[in-house]
Amino acid sequence: MKELLIDFTMVGLLLFCLNGLFNNHYVQNELVSKNIITFEENIKKQKEIKTNEGLYDNQKDNTLSLIVKKISEICIQIIQTIVLLISQFISNIL
Repeated sequence: MKELLIDFTMVGLLLFCLNGLFNNHYVQNELVSKNIITFEENIKKQKEIKTNEGLYDNQKDNTLSLIVKKISEICIQIIQTIVLLISQFISNIL
């Protein structure tokens, strides 16, 4: 029973870490945060702003987001397989 709880805890921790690493909106959030910081620095320096630094008009997936999405899907499949194997093992024991 102790090993089962450890297994569930490890799977949950793995899911939590993968969700943090492969979040679909991570790249977009980083770009927006970078643009906001640059905008605030330009305001402090009283520079004239000539570009739309705060806008994010490109709604298409870029190459990095496609790679991250594919890796995320592979990780989900691996986790599903591991959970299925664990559940089959437990059902065979009982």
